Amino acid sequence: MASLLIRLDARAAAPLHEQIFESVRSRILAGELARGVTLPSSRQLAVQLGVARSTVLQAFDALADEGYIVTQAASATRVAPELPDDLEIGARGSPAMASPIRLSQIARSLRAVPIGTPRLGAAPRAFRPGAPALDLFPVTTWARISARCHARASTSLLDGGDSAGDPALRKAIATYAASARGVRCEPEQVFVTNGSQHAVEEVLRLVINPGDAVWIENPCYLGARRAVIAAGGRPAPIPVDDDGLDVDAGIRRCPRARAVLLSPSHQYPLGTTLSLARRMALLRWAHRVGAIVIEDDYDSEFRHRGRPLTALQGLDDAGRTVYVGTFSKTLFPGLRIGFLIAPPALVDAICAGRTGPPAPAIDQATLAAFIANGDFARHVRRMRVAYRERGEALLDALVAECSGVLDPRPSATGMQLWAALRAPYSDRAVRDAGAEQGLELAALSDYYAGRSRANGLVFGFGGVRPAALRAGVKQLAKLLRR
Repeated sequence: MASLLIRLDARAAAPLHEQIFESVRSRILAGELARGVTLPSSRQLAVQLGVARSTVLQAFDALADEGYIVTQAASATRVAPELPDDLEIGARGSPAMASPIRLSQIARSLRAVPIGTPRLGAAPRAFRPGAPALDLFPVTTWARISARCHARASTSLLDGGDSAGDPALRKAIATYAASARGVRCEPEQVFVTNGSQHAVEEVLRLVINPGDAVWIENPCYLGARRAVIAAGGRPAPIPVDDDGLDVDAGIRRCPRARAVLLSPSHQYPLGTTLSLARRMALLRWAHRVGAIVIEDDYDSEFRHRGRPLTALQGLDDAGRTVYVGTFSKTLFPGLRIGFLIAPPALVDAICAGRTGPPAPAIDQATLAAFIANGDFARHVRRMRVAYRERGEALLDALVAECSGVLDPRPSATGMQLWAALRAPYSDRAVRDAGAEQGLELAALSDYYAGRSRANGLVFGFGGVRPAALRAGVKQLAKLLRR
């Protein structure tokens, strides 16, 4: 009979029967308890360990259920005799004998994309790009609406909801996009997604084949490059200048691309706007070659002065533009709800490709009511004022504290701006040094594909109050002087 030297800890989080189970299992996997060896009876082991017999029986039952031991009435309990010879290797793994895991080409390509801004904690700090003003979000209002939706939840909400999204939310999005962004659509064209990244990947999987070229802006949001790669596409970087994406350069470099992914109203990270002439040239090219245009309109509601620009989709008479939006920037990132508005020709394909609800049904219902009540429009108006104030505070501080090293570019929209970094400073070196001081800076060069890269820093100002922004700039100035 094998001796079981088991140590139990009554103060541990794991129950005593789990401790017995894991101890016996580990010794079997390690080969210390051979196949067929007799184990102490449940009564004997209970006396040895000073526990109730029922505790030992729970552990033995679990071991028997997973095939490690054999228990029979009126017979000794034994280690299972039919355990495989390579049990230890199979269970624990052996680095010397294991074959390396082969990554797909897509996985290898995704690993080559830079990570971007360092995240130094859960709460935004100076100068995390893309972080909204969580301190100004109307939490009480949202909680009240959410509680009401829970109390009135229908069977369809409890069941998970429609795979295309909550009907009330789709209608609210269609109405809002038409009035605020000039998008032409019906609720049937709206599909709720788990954020804008999910929306882009969903569309690309439907319209491109592996290896197809997809225009992306250069520089561009790193998530856009990852989305193209994840869908099996081949990113074709097209330069961006003061008029936005250079359409003529795109036609020269990759005239038969299958799709184009861009942010025409507020390019990230340079903040430029696609000119009207280029918008029309892009739509003519897409119509001529049969390409799909994916318009990522992530934060253009937040135009600091004047009305937001009309969406590119509103100019498209040929029905080749997919409009993508997100509430992660306009409300809060944890919501994880975005949407896409498909041209009529793509609606059936998207319906057929969906497998389940895109986001929690209760959250969708809460958001639908938040929009319908006018709370969303009020929040957006308030954020426009806040982001203008925060952007101006950051710009003034950079000019006052970092002139001669940084050349900041004013931002007319959104929650971030960028500044050219003069030689001999390296934006990646400053980013890394800033992270050591608790600053969340982004290196502009990371957003470029290819060898030609600008040297600069991207500053987010949406999630941080003016006083903290000014303090962060002073800290950055000291770092640069050192």
